[in-house]
Amino acid sequence: RARMPAFEIDGPRLKVNPLASWGPQDIRAYFERFDLPRHPLVAEGYPSIGCMPCTSRIKPGEDERAGRWRGRDKTECGIHLA
Repeated sequence: RARMPAFEIDGPRLKVNPLASWGPQDIRAYFERFDLPRHPLVAEGYPSIGCMPCTSRIKPGEDERAGRWRGRDKTECGIHLA
């Protein structure tokens, strides 16, 4: 998210990225402040949850985002195509 803009034009779509400037510590603090539950897959080794085809379990010591688009170039999963 470091290079993600808060707003971006993608063809006919205006994408709004309200958490673009948030880092991992901001997200953790928000979860703690509002006593929010974590996604159940986090406890099963999926710290970064995306869509089903682009998310895989990480191995011990891997970066939290290593399970996203594993072995593939990042592409559009379809969420912005509807």
